[in-house]
Amino acid sequence: MSDAVDDILRVGPAIVLAITVAWLALATRRTSREIGRRAYGFGIRQTLARILFAAAVVGGFVSLGLHAAGSASASFAPLAGEASAVRLAGLALAVAGQVLTVVARSEMGRRWRVGIPDEAPDALVTTGLFGLSRNPVFLGMLAMASGLAVAVPSPAVIGCALAFWIACEVQVRDEERFLERSFGPAYTAYRSAVRRWI
Repeated sequence: MSDAVDDILRVGPAIVLAITVAWLALATRRTSREIGRRAYGFGIRQTLARILFAAAVVGGFVSLGLHAAGSASASFAPLAGEASAVRLAGLALAVAGQVLTVVARSEMGRRWRVGIPDEAPDALVTTGLFGLSRNPVFLGMLAMASGLAVAVPSPAVIGCALAFWIACEVQVRDEERFLERSFGPAYTAYRSAVRRWI
């Protein structure tokens, strides 16, 4: 593997994760200012999702950071035998997931929420990417997590990707119940017309 490819595969995944998390945090703060209340809130029922999301993100930062720093620990080093072309494809998938996340989140505008809010946004977002998938933000994040696990196929990163996937599954089902209670027949019709994922 060339030095340039080695450097990209060493630090690129950590950079992708850091940029995405920072951007989502800033976007959530901006939305909170726009709506005049917190756009972030996990209730008691969402304890499992909150813990898994936090573990996946913090674990991802630690794992990818230690990998970038050249940790010799088997937990943070890529499994042997993974071709650099495959790992680069994983990094490309992570970047594509990052772009999908940013675009889908941007399409939500002031209706963006993290967790289940105390009250519903003023309307459902059903157009653009949301006309193709009910959860394009999560779909982008899952593509990013999967891509990072392929780019750095260490036990720690793979474990973080699995934790993130489980958290998304739990969160999406909670959100579906919330949206059905909040928007009734409009959400039921949307759910019938558009798939959960793709």
